[in-house]
Amino acid sequence: MNTERLLSFLGHTSTSDDFESFLLENDIKKMPKGDSTTRIKTKDKLISMEFDPTDSYKEKYFSPPIGDGWFTFESFDINKGFEKENPFNLAFAMDKSQVEEKLGKTVSKNQEDLVQAYQKDNQIIIIFYKNKWNGIETIRIRKINKFDANNLNLK
Repeated sequence: MNTERLLSFLGHTSTSDDFESFLLENDIKKMPKGDSTTRIKTKDKLISMEFDPTDSYKEKYFSPPIGDGWFTFESFDINKGFEKENPFNLAFAMDKSQVEEKLGKTVSKNQEDLVQAYQKDNQIIIIFYKNKWNGIETIRIRKINKFDANNLNLK
């Protein structure tokens, strides 16, 4: 799966033809159903996509969703073991200083936490580090939301 292209679909609703075509190209045949936040994973479970009910998404985010579906693509996780290129040229072998070279200084309040948030343009990249920040377990990417702006003092 091309994660750079996946990144471009953040904020699209479940009725987006382009997004649905992209998912089908990657052998993902289902879209979220139900009335709460839903996750869809790739067959190898290395990429997990989170969808939020569109009404909830509208309350949390600054920009409106693209489309009029019931669910909006909110975030995605890339887990260790994914071997294709990651957004922002991140690699799972990177330590905290190498990540900061790519993304800039963390915006997290607790600099000692193994989960750190970074701002890149209008996105938040959350890095789940391994013990002592030597390597990455998971990369989570989403658009900046109102919670981020208030709690992390983002613009």
